[in-house]
Amino acid sequence: MKRLSFILLLCAFVSVASAQKVTCNFQDITLSDALKYIQAQTTDYDITFIYDELEDFRVTTLIQNKSIPDAIVQIVGFYPVRVAKSGAHEIYLECTHKTDRHLKGTIIDEQGQPVAYANIAVLNPSDSTLLCGGVSNESGYFAIPLEQERVLARISYVGYKTIYKLCYNENIGRIRLHPDNYTINGVVIQGERPKAVLQGNSLVMNVEGTVMERMGTAEDVLTRVPMIAKRGEGFEILGKGTPLIYLNNRKLTDLNELRNIQSDNIRNVEVIQNPGARYDASVNAVIIIRTKRAAGEGLGVELSSWSRCGRGYANNERINLTYRTGGLELFANLFGAYNRRKSSGEFEQTIFADTLWVINNKQKNNVRNPFLEGRFGFNYQINDNHSFGGFYQNTYDNVKTRSEYEDDLLADGTPYDHLQNSSVKRNKNSPNHQVNFYYTGKVGQLSIVFNADYTSRKQHSTNQQQELSTEYEDRDVNTESLTRSKMFAEKLFVTHPLWKGQIEIGEEYTNTRWRSCFDNQEGYIANSDNEQHESNIAPFMELHQRLGRFQLSAGLRYEHVKSEYFVSGQRRDEQCRTYDDIFPSASVSTSVKNLQLSFSYAKRTSRPAYWLLSSDVTYENRLNRQTGNPYLKPIKYHNLNAMVMWKWLYLMTNYSHCVDPIISEAESLEDDSKVNLVTTKNYDHADWLTVTLGAQKNIKLSGGITWTPQYNISLMKPWLEGMFLGQKKNFNHPMLSLQLGNIVSLTHDWLLQVDFNMHTHGNTGSNIWVDCTNPMFSLSVSKDFFQHRLNVKLSGNDLLNGGINHVMLYSNRMMFRKMEDNDSRCIQFSLRYRFNVTPSKYKGTGAGNAEKNRL
Repeated sequence: MKRLSFILLLCAFVSVASAQKVTCNFQDITLSDALKYIQAQTTDYDITFIYDELEDFRVTTLIQNKSIPDAIVQIVGFYPVRVAKSGAHEIYLECTHKTDRHLKGTIIDEQGQPVAYANIAVLNPSDSTLLCGGVSNESGYFAIPLEQERVLARISYVGYKTIYKLCYNENIGRIRLHPDNYTINGVVIQGERPKAVLQGNSLVMNVEGTVMERMGTAEDVLTRVPMIAKRGEGFEILGKGTPLIYLNNRKLTDLNELRNIQSDNIRNVEVIQNPGARYDASVNAVIIIRTKRAAGEGLGVELSSWSRCGRGYANNERINLTYRTGGLELFANLFGAYNRRKSSGEFEQTIFADTLWVINNKQKNNVRNPFLEGRFGFNYQINDNHSFGGFYQNTYDNVKTRSEYEDDLLADGTPYDHLQNSSVKRNKNSPNHQVNFYYTGKVGQLSIVFNADYTSRKQHSTNQQQELSTEYEDRDVNTESLTRSKMFAEKLFVTHPLWKGQIEIGEEYTNTRWRSCFDNQEGYIANSDNEQHESNIAPFMELHQRLGRFQLSAGLRYEHVKSEYFVSGQRRDEQCRTYDDIFPSASVSTSVKNLQLSFSYAKRTSRPAYWLLSSDVTYENRLNRQTGNPYLKPIKYHNLNAMVMWKWLYLMTNYSHCVDPIISEAESLEDDSKVNLVTTKNYDHADWLTVTLGAQKNIKLSGGITWTPQYNISLMKPWLEGMFLGQKKNFNHPMLSLQLGNIVSLTHDWLLQVDFNMHTHGNTGSNIWVDCTNPMFSLSVSKDFFQHRLNVKLSGNDLLNGGINHVMLYSNRMMFRKMEDNDSRCIQFSLRYRFNVTPSKYKGTGAGNAEKNRL
């Protein structure tokens, strides 16, 4: 368009201008000085411009016998400068980008010669969206106006390798291009984009443009991100625990949805190890999955099917429908699953009471779980600055567990009894309602984000248990519980530029009602009716600034939490709490050439889940019962993080000081010492250090094959002092874990993945000893068909059956040893088909997300 404007302008000049010509040779002078020189050579034209606006644009070109208009067009070149003519003899020049900052540099080849007409794309480093761009001139120089203080520059030129450079300063100096490989059939451009970059206290793993685009689903992608480890059906941040996971800033309440997010729709994955003041103080880590920008209109359909076969069987089916027209998007999602899983375990309990009790238990479980979830909603984009939307979701979940137990009891080494137990547990979770509404807008330089959420949940649980004793009376135990909860939450924050960065101010409010009723017909356990009301108001502020090479952030969050506890409708003052806490956070990051550094601190908290605060007693069998603790205090964390990246190597460390950690304990009942009551208590403090060293790199092999290894080794060292048999016991033994991931990209859209994971014995930061190494080997192969519309994948998970857990728990008067086989060895098969599908435009982030997890 710019060239067309220049051509039209030139035609107008030719029709009215005199025949005066100019010849000159400009060598690396400013555009302002070049225009002054041309003005001095003519009396036919008045050239008007603002000197300071054009001073950063430099000119190197030879003008030979050109008219004044032609000469101006030539020296302006591809710079963002508008040329306008008024009347017959007046020419005006104006920079179209009114900024004080310009990304400047010089591009040279391997011989040190200038590279003219190289493309420079300026990208947002957080999501790689294009901000602006430019072209180098004949001396290799470029100057691109920009507003951001931290950008990712992509420099490309045909026949040379594409270069990505994270830029903190305006002047990035000389960029040397190196020739790319050639083949007989022509030029092959093989620029490699950096897979991971540090941004403040976050690590951002790029997916778009890498082999990770072909991995299948978001669940597969997360297993390749540094610091993320898969644990069962969920994910864990090493040293941080379970994170909140967001999709385009919308919190995922169902992790099965990860299987429905196609990897080739993902731009990047961000891991925030020390979340700032914007996030609830109980959030220790955050994962944000960002998808590509939505495009296209009309009806979109996406179908997926996933099956798992081990000793049990599981099948998931999902259909997503979208319809887009103009700024309106309508969407509906339906997800159905049926899970049938078998597990087994062996347990040994040693109880040190007036009698030494040893209980050996063998257990088999058979779980059936039908699940259905539906969601529909809309998103309306009013214009580029304003959008709003909402959705409604309903979930049906029904879990039935049949269990068979055998218990052998020894009293001081002598056989005491043999128990044959069977139980049927039913947990019906329905209806579960969730409603979300959001608005995002921009007024001038002020950005506004508002979210509101309402959830209502009901869980009805029954347990029918039969116990057959060889020596004593038989028992039939029937228990029933009903739990209801409601939560309303809203969150509002605004962002505005400030000095060399921006400031963010906001507030978040949650209000929760939770009630649990428990009944045992036979009277073995006391009935209960517990209720808790909790409200949390939290104003917060975050400041982000760029000072030279350094990016600084500081945040402050204040939380006022009021909690009221009721038993059978009567308020219990001694169990009612009010908390007023301040949670600071800060981070600093910088880079020197290929070295990236980041340091951060945050104070966080972890409030007990509501079931941990309940005084309901769960009847496992006549030997074991479980209850909550209404007197539990929230945990406080002080987290220090450091991250270092150099090219394809990274080192990450996390140190956490934990105050009032919650630890599981088991005690004997006073009137019957062989009966265990398992509960939780606050300990004084605990500390742990996590260090991870890793590497990830693309290695190009012959025949168009690419091998991408990702190897991590992590050390977790805890410091915890507990009690065992009335004496202090240290739980300080470190654990070492190894992750060896391999992706092999083959020709014809084939992809092979080979993974091996294991860990050593050690403590986990609690009073638990992990007594197994868990070597796990997994293999998968996938193939795309019909221009990537259909994907077929076959996987073998945990082929060595290393997922059998062996743990030991030490309590004051009890030692508990467990071996548990959760049927992790299995074969998985998935099919995915997409038609006219692009990522959703939905921008809702949700509110009260941490409180949803507690419920």
